[in-house]
Amino acid sequence: MDTKNDKWHTQLRKGTFELAILLLLKNDAMYGYQITKQLQEDSSFPIADGSIYPILRRMSANGWISSFKEEHEGRSRKYYYLTDAGKEISEDRWNEFLTVYSFLNNLQAGGE
Repeated sequence: MDTKNDKWHTQLRKGTFELAILLLLKNDAMYGYQITKQLQEDSSFPIADGSIYPILRRMSANGWISSFKEEHEGRSRKYYYLTDAGKEISEDRWNEFLTVYSFLNNLQAGGE
């Protein structure tokens, strides 16, 4: 049974990528390609080039991130950064992740 492509995995990845982007932007503004490469380098969830842009648009529409353009070597780059609301949601999502992880880890270990 191929479970790698079922809806649960898709939803888990969406939420994980969203949280990962929030955490990446917590410290510095980053441009889209830079975010993608960081996720590809450090993540056990493979993400295709260009896949983060719908996530970034959704996060921007929610008011969690904002952006600015800056010239670099003759090309315009769009940098994304967390808004105050994004900082709050980042902290909230991280705490929720830790709660869920702790709960599941306890179950896996045979705890109550």
